[in-house]
Amino acid sequence: MVAIRIAGMRVGAIVPICALAFALSACATMQDLTSVSRPGYQKDGSYVLTSQEQGLGCRALEERSRGLQEQMQSLSERAVKEMQQVPGTIASAWGRLFGDPGDGVPAVAEYNEARAESAALNVTLAQKGCNGTDTASIKR
Repeated sequence: MVAIRIAGMRVGAIVPICALAFALSACATMQDLTSVSRPGYQKDGSYVLTSQEQGLGCRALEERSRGLQEQMQSLSERAVKEMQQVPGTIASAWGRLFGDPGDGVPAVAEYNEARAESAALNVTLAQKGCNGTDTASIKR
């Protein structure tokens, strides 16, 4: 019996490898379809804290929250400057012309991520009964 070889591998060995690759890619797609939340930024614009972040004490959570507030303040100032400039890429120009307000402006996207993380921290601070301040005080 003659075995066909492709780049040093038998065809019979390629089939299981391809099936495994397909199954793994399907798992990633199924996770997205089932809306299973994973730590980090979500497609809906929210943020899910990691288990390590959830395990932080009040002081560490409040410090992170204050850091995000400072970041959001500088990002809002940077966003105003970026919106006044000519878009640097075709994609950002397209986003500004046909997208929602703030599309195509990198500082706005970063601000929205910081705001989502700040909101998640606020929830955790409240759940833990921390005496922190409301970190969602910066208005758009």
